[in-house]
Amino acid sequence: MKCYVPGALIGVLTLLSSFTVSAQQSAAAPMDMTPEEMQKMPGAQPSNATAKPSDPSAADSMPMDMTPEEMQHMGGHSMHSESRSTHAPDPALERPAASEHVTPPMMAGMDTDMNNAGLMHRVWFENLEGVHGNRNGGVWDAQAWFGSDFDKLWLKSEGVILGGKTQDSKVEALWAHAILPFWDTQLGVRHDLSGGPTREWAAFGVQGISPYWFDVELTGYVGEEGRTAVRLKTEYDLYITQRLILKPEIELNAYGKPDRARQIGAGLSDGRFELRLRYEFSRRIAPYVGYVYDVKFAGSATLARLAGDPAVDHRTVAGIEFFF
Repeated sequence: MKCYVPGALIGVLTLLSSFTVSAQQSAAAPMDMTPEEMQKMPGAQPSNATAKPSDPSAADSMPMDMTPEEMQHMGGHSMHSESRSTHAPDPALERPAASEHVTPPMMAGMDTDMNNAGLMHRVWFENLEGVHGNRNGGVWDAQAWFGSDFDKLWLKSEGVILGGKTQDSKVEALWAHAILPFWDTQLGVRHDLSGGPTREWAAFGVQGISPYWFDVELTGYVGEEGRTAVRLKTEYDLYITQRLILKPEIELNAYGKPDRARQIGAGLSDGRFELRLRYEFSRRIAPYVGYVYDVKFAGSATLARLAGDPAVDHRTVAGIEFFF
């Protein structure tokens, strides 16, 4: 037993001396010292969780409020370098507003429309057809416009030739201004070319797409000698398939006073119902076949019979619709 006593005393004294040294170091270190300052103290050992900066002088000059990105640019490393590199921001996901090289996406044509600098045009032959009936002939109905989304110059021309005689043809020049989505006001002039003496009209009206996608034109006219007129035209595309389309169309004309030289009576003068079935090889070109029912009312029917013309006319048509 006596041989083991000195060894035990030596172990106890060694343990007490180690606790004394640790207590002295803890008392000498202020409570508000940073991990870097604690590492510089004598006897301090670097922990595994703290890595020395590559440049000690740079580490000493680093403010405590610097971001990890700023510390990286100065050549230092954060305390948790592995975690920071794993969760580093992806430059590809940087917000456009924070980068000089990335611009926000924009819808096609939006820049042109917002600047109101885009000028467009279209020439459209809605009907270019041959007619077979009591009197054979041909019909054309064409439109062209040039301008922007808000303002356009419209040119319209239509006419009917039956039995080698031009029954009716007219030309209109209208300035259209957008007032609502899909709706324009129109103001201009109309010139009647055939079917009697020429007539000049001032024109005003609206044109657009109504609910349920009906194309509508409503135009009023004021002419010489106190003449007035109103024209309503509406049509609708009924898609049987993506390429086969049935289009019904109705047109009505009314006049404020009779014009015997042109076989026009007062009130509701004439109407036309048209039905065309077209096949679109593409959006730009489509052949069609159809049927047209043309009727004159009241005073116009009487004037037509007096001139030897029928008040009611049926005809089949075949033609092509295209635009460019």
